[in-house]
Amino acid sequence: MPLELDIRSFAIRGCLLEEDIVTGSADAIRVIFVGLFGRFAQAGERRSFSFLLVQEFNLAMERVLSPVANFMKAFPNAAVDASIQYMASIRKATRDMRAVNRSRPAADLLRDLIRIHLENTAVAACSSYMRFLLRCQPHKSAGALVRQTRRFLKSVPPGDPFRIIFSLLLRRNVNRAEAGILENLGTIQIHHGSAGSNMVARYFASLHTRSASDLFVAGQMALDCARHFGAITELTEFIAELEAALPDHRDELIRERAVQGRLPTFGHPEIAAAARTNRIEIDPRAAIYLYPLFESLDSGKLSVSETRMKRVAIAQRMYQIAFFEGIEKPGRSGRLRIAPNTDFGSWIVQEVLGIDEMDRTLLSYVFRGFGWMMDVREQLQQPIIRPVIPPDPNIVPASVSERIIPNVVVSVHNRLCAPDAFAAARI
Repeated sequence: MPLELDIRSFAIRGCLLEEDIVTGSADAIRVIFVGLFGRFAQAGERRSFSFLLVQEFNLAMERVLSPVANFMKAFPNAAVDASIQYMASIRKATRDMRAVNRSRPAADLLRDLIRIHLENTAVAACSSYMRFLLRCQPHKSAGALVRQTRRFLKSVPPGDPFRIIFSLLLRRNVNRAEAGILENLGTIQIHHGSAGSNMVARYFASLHTRSASDLFVAGQMALDCARHFGAITELTEFIAELEAALPDHRDELIRERAVQGRLPTFGHPEIAAAARTNRIEIDPRAAIYLYPLFESLDSGKLSVSETRMKRVAIAQRMYQIAFFEGIEKPGRSGRLRIAPNTDFGSWIVQEVLGIDEMDRTLLSYVFRGFGWMMDVREQLQQPIIRPVIPPDPNIVPASVSERIIPNVVVSVHNRLCAPDAFAAARI
């Protein structure tokens, strides 16, 4: 019996749709601009806005390299959230704290928010790369960390902060296919109006936090909570448990977790993503992340190592059991089906590309931070805390006749239901 899916969708400011991102007509810069200003950029505005982001990111890199190197030398296994919080403390101790409130000129506040967020992303990406350097050579000095990171940065094409971050995370100059896959993943995540981290940003704006820096630290802390993006960490741990189990026992472990409601990256506390019928609500973002990954595999632009192939094959089997096959429980009618959430696709993409397990919520932070800026600007103009009902019917987007997103979901679903979904290329 076929599955009937209710596919969730979203739009930004009523004029930019999910489909625009999937088809490539809206990249990260376009989405950020629309979210911040509620309209598409006019002639020259995109170029000016892009230049602002590049300029602030480059200046941030120069400011943070030395202090981050000293921190990582002292704490070589520190996660990126610790480095962000460390540098945020230095920022508060050495600079005037600038509040978030309605009395500040909007342009001045926005420039401050952009500066702080891009400094945080520079800190996080550099600390991740320096952790990698120290794993290779534990006795490397802080000065050597700075010099080697600078050399690496010079090897990456300038002018695109996102590509620089991707390269630092992958420890290599990313190719066009890798950059496209990661930007697609991040762009889809830029804004989610009712997510926990977005709500934290709104509350801090409503309370007129005395430091704009605190707003980003608090949002990052919320992002890493177990019921937010913590599922990515839980999936990593569960995959390791399944790897250690006998292959014949893995399906049983997956079913046990699913019945207990503890299968990482499946289901959602806020979404009706489980059912005992063949109709179920599904978040399309996991499929949207995986679609360009499969395209790159099939075209030979990307390959997967045997080790990573085995790990993503286990995640694929989780999908087949929990969502496609469903789970029978004695005394209950119908099969329990649990839909994957956004973290399922995000984990697979980052596993295939080789992003360190400790860094798999960082991409979400990099892009979601711009969404928090959108929330802050909106909250100061119209205090609504949790945006459930649009304040004006005119911002509700018109219905979309194309089947772009449904086709993506079906394509990825069929791929995951077939054997060896990731076997298009091996190295």
